[in-house]
Amino acid sequence: MVCRPWLIIPVKSLSLVKSSMQGHLSPDERRRLMIAMLSDVLAAAKRSKTIEKICVLSPDPEVLALAEDAGVTPVREPGLDLNPAIEFAIVLAKRSGADSVLIIPADIPLISGEDIDGVVSMADEDRVMVISPSKDNGTNALLLRPPDLIPPRFGGESFPAHLREAARAGAHIRIYRSENIAHDIDRPADLLRVKVFAPASKTSEFLSALEGQGVLEDKVNPQG
Repeated sequence: MVCRPWLIIPVKSLSLVKSSMQGHLSPDERRRLMIAMLSDVLAAAKRSKTIEKICVLSPDPEVLALAEDAGVTPVREPGLDLNPAIEFAIVLAKRSGADSVLIIPADIPLISGEDIDGVVSMADEDRVMVISPSKDNGTNALLLRPPDLIPPRFGGESFPAHLREAARAGAHIRIYRSENIAHDIDRPADLLRVKVFAPASKTSEFLSALEGQGVLEDKVNPQG
């Protein structure tokens, strides 16, 4: 059977996003950065040919309104920690008939529709987990078929944690490796990669606006 997962994109409250950028970006700049990255991820998701439904999971009204404006499904969660929030969304998806879910973060603006379809194409049998690691041994894409195959273990070192959970569940394991998916945005220097490889993205547009104000010039262009 062809896999048609529900895509779940968790986004925390915008007042809390990208704390790793504190000291480099103001709270409002971090908020605008997250909105730009989410817009790029949603654009990639909408170009995918394999996703059944796109859901943005957040407690933040602004994020949910953005999702609705983008024509995708906003899912309000009551301010849970990341993994309980994802479990909340998985339960809703399964109750609504989803045979699989794909979870990706909002801070991977280089992801493409082809990347998403590549992950989904590897879910070619039941009881399968497809996982794509981040550059720091985390998880930047997790497909579960069925949706409750394993509990989510997002956070530090989540890539090996998910592999252990899948092995414990006796699941088939597929690993999808992609530079686009691996590079999330955690530090100012990470933004340079977006400038180079996705100059037309919303994230790059946001970065250009900051550079026009002289913000991050020494962080993003250390030789500039």
